[in-house]
Amino acid sequence: MNWLLKIGFFSILFISSIMADEIDKSMNIIENTNNKLKTYQKKIDNLDEKTQEILSVYKYTNAELKNSRIYNNQLRKILSSQENELKNIDQQLIDIENTQKNIFPLMLKMVESLEQLVKMDMPFLLEERTNRIEKLKTSLDKSDIKTAEKYRIILEAFKIEYDYSNNIETYQDKIDNKTYNFLRLGRTALYYQSLDLKEYGYWNKQTKSWVKIDNSDAKSNIRKGIKIAKKHQNVDLLNLPFLTKKGM
Repeated sequence: MNWLLKIGFFSILFISSIMADEIDKSMNIIENTNNKLKTYQKKIDNLDEKTQEILSVYKYTNAELKNSRIYNNQLRKILSSQENELKNIDQQLIDIENTQKNIFPLMLKMVESLEQLVKMDMPFLLEERTNRIEKLKTSLDKSDIKTAEKYRIILEAFKIEYDYSNNIETYQDKIDNKTYNFLRLGRTALYYQSLDLKEYGYWNKQTKSWVKIDNSDAKSNIRKGIKIAKKHQNVDLLNLPFLTKKGM
């Protein structure tokens, strides 16, 4: 009986020893497995981070590509618009060049017509008006004066001539090197008065010559007209000879 007990005791010890070894082996296997799982998990985590990073780069690149396409489309529209603008500018330059070719002969004719007007008109302010026309001719030949400015000063000269028809004026000028007072009534009549108030006359448009005035009423009205032109007297009715010798 004791023998059997001893055998059973040793058997239990042996089995326990074997089981302990197996348990240790199992624990080692489990631990190794856990370590491998951790390593795999780290690799998976790292791979996920890289995947997210790649995905972010992809999204950013895709967005940039989309923006680039939008910008390129807009740029093409701008370039197309600019190309059309350049074509329009080229056409405008051609039109301007053609206009300048046409307007220059016109300006020459305008200056010539002014010159003819002064020659055919009553001889008032001849030096001033003649000098103005000479300046116009000179300006037409200058390259540093733009066409628009040339045209402007010609129109200004026309306006000055036009205004002569609508006002009265008195000034001093000479006839045969002798100084006189002159009275101009628009473009209707031109009179002279000597500085000593003894000689009077008017310009005869038909004969294109000066005609002496002897009539005392006409002389008085010339004096009155000069005072009115100088604003030394209120405007009043003037009885003056014009083209005929009646009343002189």
